[in-house]
Amino acid sequence: MPTSPPSAQASSNPSGTPSPAGQPEHPEHPAKARGHVPVAGSSLALALALVPAPRRPALALWLRWWHEVSRIPLSVQDPGVAETKLGWWRQELAEVAQGRARHPLMREWLALPTDDTAALPWAWWQQQLDGLTQLTQQTRWMDEASLQRHALQTTGNACAVAAHLLGARSEAATAAARTLGQGLRQAHMLARLGQDARAGWVMVGIDWLQAHDVRAHQLSRPETPMPAGWAQLLAALHQRARATLGQALAEVHALPSPERRALRPLVYLAHASLALADAVHASGETVLHQRILLTPLRKGWMAQQLRWGWLR
Repeated sequence: MPTSPPSAQASSNPSGTPSPAGQPEHPEHPAKARGHVPVAGSSLALALALVPAPRRPALALWLRWWHEVSRIPLSVQDPGVAETKLGWWRQELAEVAQGRARHPLMREWLALPTDDTAALPWAWWQQQLDGLTQLTQQTRWMDEASLQRHALQTTGNACAVAAHLLGARSEAATAAARTLGQGLRQAHMLARLGQDARAGWVMVGIDWLQAHDVRAHQLSRPETPMPAGWAQLLAALHQRARATLGQALAEVHALPSPERRALRPLVYLAHASLALADAVHASGETVLHQRILLTPLRKGWMAQQLRWGWLR
């Protein structure tokens, strides 16, 4: 499953809460693989708790791998060294596909029951590494279409892998998972818009910025007042994330019942991301100054509603 924001301290705001100040985080990996993965109280931890117990070890191990590799572009300052490390992981995945492993995580993977990992599409894992390599090579996307291809390559493929490990392996289930992953990434980038800009990553296509007369530096150093087009840009990013996630949920609902049940953890993440996108939109310029997070209480309540069948 894709990464999700780490837990935040409880807030009196039922919609969202600004994140505490601290070290800038990687745009693709907020938790940076520090400590327990996933972070207790996070959306990802709540989603993992929805996974049936027999399938949980494979999902948890895959998440540990994703956190391991996704911190490389952040923790390694030299882009060439970062690319070399990601290249090593490409070779490691090729070896694992042949039943051999050097890294402890991959040795654990090979020890899993074969039913959990049968016919695993390793190409999807490789494509995620390709997306991470992009982050070592560029910090801006000239057009929004390129950024969305990156979103599909990373979080879209992440959700496709998760769907496979959850037992939803039809073409329709894979397509729904990819759409859902793209929506998660859109909401994630929206919630970190200012934080990522201050860390050096402008996660909005330059063409969209130009269309709304907003300059890249205004995301990292907000002006008072912001350009007139800022509110329209925020609304457009919010509406797109909502539309993509809504489409993904519709695609999931159209699946046969066994696959719908299997994808419940991803459905939970979609609802959490919808709520997060709404909170960011309601915050206005606040997202340029600090990251917006849902409270643990809000996230836990949504997970319980899904268990009861109140959220679909």
